[in-house]
Amino acid sequence: MTAFSMPPTFTLAVMIALIVIIIDRVWHISAQVHPLTLYRLLVINLAKKVRPPLSAPVSQHYISGSLGIMVLTVPFLIVLALILSVAHYQWFFDAVILFLCLNFYAVRRTYKRVIAALSHNKKLLARERLIQLVARQTTTLSDIGIAKAAIEAYLLRFLQQYIGVLFWYFILGPLAALSYRLLLEFRWQWHRKYIKNKYFSLPAYWLTQCLIVPAYCVGAILLVLCTSPLKAIRGCRYAGQRDLTSLLLAIFGAGMGFTLGGPAIYDGITHRHTRVGGSRQVRLSDLTFSLRAVNRATWLLVSLLTLLLLVFWQLQL
Repeated sequence: MTAFSMPPTFTLAVMIALIVIIIDRVWHISAQVHPLTLYRLLVINLAKKVRPPLSAPVSQHYISGSLGIMVLTVPFLIVLALILSVAHYQWFFDAVILFLCLNFYAVRRTYKRVIAALSHNKKLLARERLIQLVARQTTTLSDIGIAKAAIEAYLLRFLQQYIGVLFWYFILGPLAALSYRLLLEFRWQWHRKYIKNKYFSLPAYWLTQCLIVPAYCVGAILLVLCTSPLKAIRGCRYAGQRDLTSLLLAIFGAGMGFTLGGPAIYDGITHRHTRVGGSRQVRLSDLTFSLRAVNRATWLLVSLLTLLLLVFWQLQL
């Protein structure tokens, strides 16, 4: 490799990921001008136009939900793929796409604002800020309820948005990461626990659920290593509910020593979930401890990627 040649493919991919991760820690694009903000509005408005009434057949909900996803994703991705195929500095556009998809700085900042509001006993402000992270109703949440909901939301966002985007970037490239990230918007904006989205959102939910599984597995390993491994494994083993989300909450909660899960209100209806994790209730201080745990998982991932970069560099891959 000459002094002015580009690094090999795999080496370059890891380098781009590391650079984007570092940039995302210290800088972000304002939500007002972020491309995903516009896409989010398109997803919301599309649902208002194509979602059938509740009295319509279930199959019509499935068809409308599936076609809605295709209308907003397929043409956009095809046009972008054609543009990238003739781009001269491919690595630059790969980095931009990954940075736009990751966008975890905003999630971390909102989570910290919830912590700040609770630390100053501003419950109403904390609820308002929490709405940016959750789909559940927050109007009746106590201080502890706000703290627990924030921890759960921050953890799941880390796994879905952060680990998931990076996973698909490494497996299939930046367009795959972008496709996955766009599908997450359908999952979040067409939340399945809202009555009007009960069937309409299922195509988006199950599609993203399949794509999320690998990221959940990678994230679970990181969380086990960055909390209390034996307690986390024990919490997963004895979790009272065995769906993916509950198992991840059990791993993190047990590793940190507090209980997660429990009832949550969506669209005026209480959904009861089994409490999992540790033996005690969440404390306000656990908000900060959870933030640090996710930070440790992030830096562990960075360390592993750095080692991988060195290996690829030596092997000229």
